[in-house]
Amino acid sequence: MTFYRGAGFPPWTVFIFFHLVMAYALWKMAERLGEESKWYAFVPVLNVVLLLKLAKRPIWWLVLFLLPIANIVVLIVVTMDVCARFGLNKWWGLLAVLSPFNLVLYLYMALSEKTAQPAAPKA
Repeated sequence: MTFYRGAGFPPWTVFIFFHLVMAYALWKMAERLGEESKWYAFVPVLNVVLLLKLAKRPIWWLVLFLLPIANIVVLIVVTMDVCARFGLNKWWGLLAVLSPFNLVLYLYMALSEKTAQPAAPKA
């Protein structure tokens, strides 16, 4: 990892930074949609479960995130569904493929003033 040698900090700090920013965005998105399991955002595998809950997709799709190529398609579909719930054009979900842009997209959905569509109340 000679790329980060001159920066003066270990490479894992970049990973921790991006994980915390993404976790914060998922937390705020879950809060806006009235999801009870907001704390899932900070746990590495459970954050994908939370993303699936926000997209109203079945939990077994977590297995699809483990398959090469399929994980990219599933990420795009899930992000499109989340975008639709936040009142954005679902085609913004294509930005999920590009790493810096998906972070900005999730932060925008978490912090924007647009009205989110909360989940139906449980009977």
